Formats: sequence, structure tokens, C-alpha cells
Amino acid sequence: MQLDTGARAVTPQLRSKGLVHFLGGAFAGAAPQVAYGLLLDVVAAAGYTAIATPYAVTFRHDECARAVRSLFLASVEELRNQPNGEALAPVGVPTFGVGHSNGALLHLLIGSYFPGATDSNICISFNNKQVKDAIPVPGLMENLPGAVQAARAAAPNLPLPDLSSLPLPIPLPTTLPSGGQVLQAVASLLPRELGLDRAGQLSGAGLLLDQIPAVFDEVGGGATDFYPSPAESRTIISQDYGVSPTLIVRFSDDSIDESQEIVRLLQPKLGTGVTLLTLPGSHVTPCGGDVPWPTGPIFGPADTLVQALKEQQTQDIQRLGKQLVGWLDYVSTR
Repeated sequence: MQLDTGARAVTPQLRSKGLVHFLGGAFAGAAPQVAYGLLLDVVAAAGYTAIATPYAVTFRHDECARAVRSLFLASVEELRNQPNGEALAPVGVPTFGVGHSNGALLHLLIGSYFPGATDSNICISFNNKQVKDAIPVPGLMENLPGAVQAARAAAPNLPLPDLSSLPLPIPLPTTLPSGGQVLQAVASLLPRELGLDRAGQLSGAGLLLDQIPAVFDEVGGGATDFYPSPAESRTIISQDYGVSPTLIVRFSDDSIDESQEIVRLLQPKLGTGVTLLTLPGSHVTPCGGDVPWPTGPIFGPADTLVQALKEQQTQDIQRLGKQLVGWLDYVSTR
């Protein structure tokens, strides 16, 4: 279902057992109903109302955490004002925070800024590196603001490549627009809506790129690192985070995961209230929407490979979803 707040809710058929506030990773979090559609379906099928809050990538993690928290509360209120609101968002059921990658960081910050915001959190593939470490290109972040400003100044004179033969949804412009709209022009070439997926939530692929110009605005303005910094975030979390129990999920083939570090950070305060779970998979395992793969009249080798990958992805997401639902049920019945 679509909510006027911008969030998307995947709801169970009967009275909800609890509310799940879902936050995706960087960029994918702009359209969680697309990037995490299968996982959200698993949660909803188990009887929980999953509210996926979209957000744009930003260097201000503190402001983002507060903004998505406010959007979630507004979404819950809107659900409760609907005719079947008592079933969709019952008063008194537990509230869970579930976040992937950057979304896991945001939930840890929400749990630090707003005590009691959730009854339990599930943090998947926690990652909180400095920008220069996340993008290990020497000198990139130091030179990027000037490069962005130079690109904007040159934008009116840069022609677009000839893509007239491609089946795009709108006519192509002949030149790029000036100022901060360079990447927005690229985003505008994408279809704005993909239609309704199996759960009935609105899927907008364009949302994944709509955020990019805003990121470049921050970089062009001189922003080259996150605030609070990773070290400052860890200090905030170690001092103020108190959501117990918290489940930390990591995948065995994830080179950028920092889950074990965050467990060590939380254990002095939470003790047995923090649990680490390791599953097969990679950093992108939670991502997967039911996006159809167009096949031609002949089912070729590429179609076979894609089909096999989709089946494996579905199995991985189902395994993850089963673990998440098990945790939700455990907390709900304590």
C-alpha cells in the first residue's frame, strides 16, 4: 500500500503481531520496496506490518536518523487512521527496528537518540566507514568538491551521446542542463514507476537515482565525510544505546562488514542482550525484489544463468527472512 508520508507498508492479512521499521542500505534505501521486496514480503507473510522508510544518501547521519524516525511515526499514525487501522497497526504490539548496512547504523543511532523507540532491533551487515575508506581512491575525496563544481560549470557545453535508438520512455534532450541538474537529467530517463509488486506496494525505480543530485550538492558544497564521524558514532552508541535484545546479523562472504566490532562495542552495556548471527551470503544478500527478467522467443544461456541466480538469491533471502521472523516471534512472545 502507498502512504502519503512517502513510506511504504507491507501488511499482513490478519491483525498484525508487531510493527517493523525497515531501513535499507545506502542508495538502495531510497526505494526499499524495490530493493528489499522479497524480504519485506517474508516479514509481512509472518504476520508483521513492515513499514519501509525511504531516505536519500547524506553525509549527515544524525539528521537522517531523526528524519526517518519522524517519518515512521507519521506512517504509523496514518495506518491507524485508516478504516482497518486497528488490524494494520494495533496499539500495544511490539515495535522492531530492522536495518541493512547504513540502515543498521541509523537504527543504532535512533536507539541512542530516542530511548524506547523500539522494543528490539535487528542490524544486518553493519557498516560505518569513513568516506575515504569506503571509497579507497587516493586523493578522491579531497579533489571531488572542486571536480563537481567544474563539471557543473562545463555542463551546458557537454552533449549527450546518441541514444535515440534505445526504447526510452521520453524524448532525449540534445544537451545536458546546467547547474546541479546534470545527474537529474539521467535519472529522468528512467521509467518513473514499475507498477505494483506482489505485496501491493508502489515500486518506483527512479527513486534510486533521484537522490544522487542531492549527494553531489553536498560534495560540491565541501562535504567530504560523515557527521557524526564513525568514531563519534561509536562513542554515541556505546554510551547511549540501550535497546535489548538486539540481533546483529553478518554474512560469511562480506569483506566490508563490521558487525563483530559493533558486538564488542555493545556487550559491555547489553551483555547477553546482544546476539551475533552469521549466515551464508554476501553484503547484498538481503537485496532482492521480484523484478521480471525479460526473455526473448528463445530461452538462451543468459536466461538460464539469470534464472539460476534469482533462485539462489530467493533461497538466501528466505533463509534470512526465516531467521528474522524467528527473532520477531521470540521477542513478541517473551
